[in-house]
Amino acid sequence: MRKAILTTLLISSLLVAGCGNNNDADSGGAAAPAETGQEATASPQLTPEATPAPAPEATAEPAPEATAQAPAQTAAPAATPKASAEAGDSQRQAYFDKLDKIEEGLSDLKAVSASGVTTDMKEAASKEHERWDKALNEIYQALKAQLPEADMSKLKEEQLNWIKERDKAAEEAAAKYKGGTMEGLEYAATLASVTKERCYKLVELYMK
Repeated sequence: MRKAILTTLLISSLLVAGCGNNNDADSGGAAAPAETGQEATASPQLTPEATPAPAPEATAEPAPEATAQAPAQTAAPAATPKASAEAGDSQRQAYFDKLDKIEEGLSDLKAVSASGVTTDMKEAASKEHERWDKALNEIYQALKAQLPEADMSKLKEEQLNWIKERDKAAEEAAAKYKGGTMEGLEYAATLASVTKERCYKLVELYMK
């Protein structure tokens, strides 16, 4: 009976020892996943911190470029005075070109004058004077709109004196042929040449 009790106690102690070993094995296997889970969650935390770093570098670069472009736009108005000067020069040149074209266009009248007939020559000279006189009036009106009032008043007085001198020069030239067929021709030819000269002079002295 005593041996049976001892045997029972021995078996019971062996069973208890076996159960204890099984519990230790179970708890060790569960600890490993717990550590791996912490490592897994720790590693993703590094990713958000590394990602924002390039953002400040991208935004910092455009700022100097925008600042560099600003002075270029401010410098643009500096070209305005040059543009005005060129516009004035082109207007003067435009009138010189017109006068040159009138001179070139007199070829038809020269052909009529080349006939040698006095009446034809006188008619050609009169038409030439008409063309130059028309150009003179156009230049005068352009100057009237362009010049200051004081300068225009001075030019008006000068122009009235010139008309008197023009007529006087034509009369003196025609007087050489007084009573002859060339008198009227010389008068018209002088008016034409003096008026032509006045056109170029007004453009040169007053046109801006």
